[in-house]
Amino acid sequence: MSAPRPAAPRSSPRAPRSSPRRARRGRRPGAPLLAAGAFALALSAACIERGYPLAGSGRVELRADVAGPLFAADTLDAAGRPVLPRQSPWRTEVSLKLTEANEPAYGAYVEVRVTPSEALALRPAESAEGDGASCGVKDGAFRCTAGTQGYARFTAASEGDWSGEARLVVAWADRTEELPITVLPAGLPGDATNFALIAGGLGESDRVLATYVPLTCTIGPLPDDLGATWRPGAIRSREARVRASPPQNAPGVVEHAPVIIESLHSEAALSLAPDCRERTTRLRVLLGATGESPPFTLCFSDLGGEVRLAVSSGQKALEPNPSLTVDPEPRLLRVRALRSVVTAGTPGDLFEVSAYNAERVRIAVPVDLDVGDDRVIALGEASVTLRGEDSEATIIQGVAVAPGTTALRVTPRLLASPECSSEPITVVAPEPAVVAPEPEPEPGDEEGSP
Repeated sequence: MSAPRPAAPRSSPRAPRSSPRRARRGRRPGAPLLAAGAFALALSAACIERGYPLAGSGRVELRADVAGPLFAADTLDAAGRPVLPRQSPWRTEVSLKLTEANEPAYGAYVEVRVTPSEALALRPAESAEGDGASCGVKDGAFRCTAGTQGYARFTAASEGDWSGEARLVVAWADRTEELPITVLPAGLPGDATNFALIAGGLGESDRVLATYVPLTCTIGPLPDDLGATWRPGAIRSREARVRASPPQNAPGVVEHAPVIIESLHSEAALSLAPDCRERTTRLRVLLGATGESPPFTLCFSDLGGEVRLAVSSGQKALEPNPSLTVDPEPRLLRVRALRSVVTAGTPGDLFEVSAYNAERVRIAVPVDLDVGDDRVIALGEASVTLRGEDSEATIIQGVAVAPGTTALRVTPRLLASPECSSEPITVVAPEPAVVAPEPEPEPGDEEGSP
């Protein structure tokens, strides 16, 4: 109801009579002018931002959808973004509930930050509520505004290789509320089980045997070059895998978990190719959904040795380090006769046998011994392990039995080839003993002489 218009005072002079013509009414605005005014009013309303800062008496509750830890990225590309596929979970949606006087604080907003800032990235949630709730960057800060039910959601994601204990901090008025989030390094968590390296073709002794394929024979001096230690197309190798079982409360964390395998020996390498053509000393593989990696190859040079491998993934490492015994691959077997002629019935040192690797170093190799005719020479032993560089060359002893000619034949133990033979040794009959004549009796020594 409008206020009554005040009456004019009586002392005032009478107003002059108006002319009999009616006063002209004001002109109403036309349609274009009305439309312009309505547009200006709508534009003014659009510039008014909805929401208000939550009061100090308000409350905020935080809850992450992922109850356990998140995983950091294992590798980053040139732009610093994680390389996919990657281990999950690496992100979680977070719910905020804003209340005032135990009622939903519709339209109230709070600010959210991460400590340390590099731990997690914040962005709007992928699932929008559609009730007026929103989260996003405003005036340089990440702000969440509550919807009609007092809720707001956003996503916290690990987008780098940082790991540790992070905190989501929600701030309003002079108050804060925090939610801790653990970010583990990419790989297996500490409660994963059955972590193991599985290699085929090793037997129970974890031993890589020599093939003796490149072995050649000689009876003379060593050549200057015995070939490459990594023979192209003929590198000894074994197929291997790594596996692990996930914890019962997180069955999916093993998928895409990275595992690092490293060779700790100069004569062992790793490869993704069965022929070991391309080799490296450090290999990264990802576990599959069943907790097993794709196959890779363990590669060994012909020098061999005691090979140790380091296998680790996140919070898990194989201890002690897996180890393999790799027998050296002999390249040359030298069989020398120490004597060319022996008298029958004479025992002694008859042969020298040595094996050498690709670097012309004498190595220990088990061999079998035989002679062409054991009626000529009898050996003291049928097999022997040849001595390495740290001792004298192996000497084979025997007994010359009867006249004839024969040679020593040497083969790798329990193999028929290659067979290396020495120069022949001839056994001769001993010379007949010379009987000295009896001396003539001296005069006077005859029987019956006075």
